[in-house]
Parts: sequence; structure tokens; C-alpha cells
Amino acid sequence: MKRYSIPVISLLIIALTPLISNAATCSCAGVPLLSAIDTSSTQPGDFFFNFTTEQHEISDLVRGSKDIPDETDRQRSSLSQTLSMSYGLADNWTLSGLNSYIDHERDIGSSFLGKQSASGLGDAVVLVRYTPVYITPFSRHEVGLGLGARIPMGEDDANVGGITLSEDMHPSSGSLGKIAWASYSYAFNQAATMQFNASVNYTLNDDENDRGYAFGDEFNFSLGFSQSIGTKFGYSAGLRYRTTTADERNEFEIPNTGGEWLDFVPAVQYQVTDKLSATLSGRLPLARELDGVLQFTTSYSYALSLTYAL
Repeated sequence: MKRYSIPVISLLIIALTPLISNAATCSCAGVPLLSAIDTSSTQPGDFFFNFTTEQHEISDLVRGSKDIPDETDRQRSSLSQTLSMSYGLADNWTLSGLNSYIDHERDIGSSFLGKQSASGLGDAVVLVRYTPVYITPFSRHEVGLGLGARIPMGEDDANVGGITLSEDMHPSSGSLGKIAWASYSYAFNQAATMQFNASVNYTLNDDENDRGYAFGDEFNFSLGFSQSIGTKFGYSAGLRYRTTTADERNEFEIPNTGGEWLDFVPAVQYQVTDKLSATLSGRLPLARELDGVLQFTTSYSYALSLTYAL
């Protein structure tokens, strides 16, 4: 694991305010995948479907931890559409899966290349979860453990005019990733209307795509609070710390890749019916410490999710 120049201790202190966030891993260019999987507890036979659309703006130019004026007039964004499901296999066991469709766009105003775009199927995620302890009227604790994989499903050699685009513009990573995940929740009252949540996941990206490119390993840690208000509304707010190692091509590190990010992740939820809920969430950068001379990184993102229970 890399150095932590944004101390985890500071993150824990900040998190004493009412906060929550989700686990996440990435396909390309910071498009989250695991955050679109419902990782709440699932009883045997329960079936949940989730559709999430997220607009991700990636236009901040950063040197280390400082924002730098961008004289290239560059605009970079991604729109991800994800469809996921979670099914309660048996007592304590849940199977979750996700597939994604990604639209990447990049516009460099001062370049003859102009506007570039690529779209298609992204990466899929499969996650098997074991929950030995549930929140019940008799227990206020919940613990979950999971193992899974990120599986490339779409194009990883997108090109414009015969020129292959950079790896961050491809819909799919083109390589396998191995995922380890864990979570903890605590209910502050018997009805579990207010909870503390924490989760951690690690994605090992040691496989290369067809051009010898391997994305850096990724570690995410998030925590916060959620609260239900009446029977229809709920909110959550949290912090997510993320760090990645440098990407590699043919086992040589790629300059200006890798770093650390600390984001604020608020969300509001509305229970449309007994089976359908809608969630609006966002992600705002609080701090970052990026490797290399210059990197473009997240400006902000926002997402709408619909969850349906069979």
C-alpha cells in the first residue's frame, strides 16, 4: 500500500459529523462500479434490482494537491449506466452482479484533435457476500465480508481516425480485477432508523490488457451515517478515502497516474412504493494528493438510482 499523505486519522475525526458513503471500485477514468451494487443485507429469496445513471465531470487539473489553471480549455466527462442485482442465496449468503455501459467524452479546445468520444459496454462486477451478523430487533450490529471480480465486457481499444485513444477513454478496462470487500453497520436504535456505516474494499489489478497496460491497484475506505425520516424519506452523508498505485505498461510505471482522494458523498432517498425507491447522490472532492507532475481528476459527480425489490 502507498503512503497516506491525507491521514486516515483526520478522516476519522471529520467523520464524527453525520456522514455515510458507499464502497466503490473503478472501470476507467474514475467511473464507480461497486457503489452501484446494493450491499445491504439480503434475506434468502430476496431479489433486488438497481439502475444507476451517473454523470462524472473530470476536468480539474491538479499538481500534487494544488489546482492548476488549464490553458488547453480541456473538458472531460463520463456518463455511466449500470444495472445490478442482488439475490439472497441462503442464510447469510448473497450473490450480487452488475454490468455497465459507459460514454466517455473529451474536448481539447486548443488541440487539432478536438472532441473525442467512445462508448460501449464497460466492466462487470460479480460479488459473493457473507453476512454472519445482521441488524435485528435483538442485535444492533451487522458485519459483511465479500470476494469478487471485475470482468471486462466491452471495447478496450477505442480509436478515432485510426488512432487508439488513451486507456482512460476506453469503455472497458480490458483486464480482470480481483475484489475483497468488508462492511460494518451499527444501529443507534431498535428500529434501526439511524445507523453508522463503514466499508472497505481493495481491487487487485495485476492483469494486463492486450496492449500490456495494467491499471493501478485500488483501495477504498468509506464511513458515515444514514437516517430514515418517517416512512418515505431518508438521507445519508459520508466520506470516502481512495488511493491507487500507478498504472503500468509492460511493467513500467506510467507517469502522472496514481494518488489519493478524499470525497464527501451526500445522498437523499425517497420510498416511492413499498418495492421501489429512488436515490439522488453526489460526490465532491475535499482533498487530493496526486502523483506525478500534472493530472486531470474529478471535479464532481452526481447520480440517480432506482431500486426495485421483488
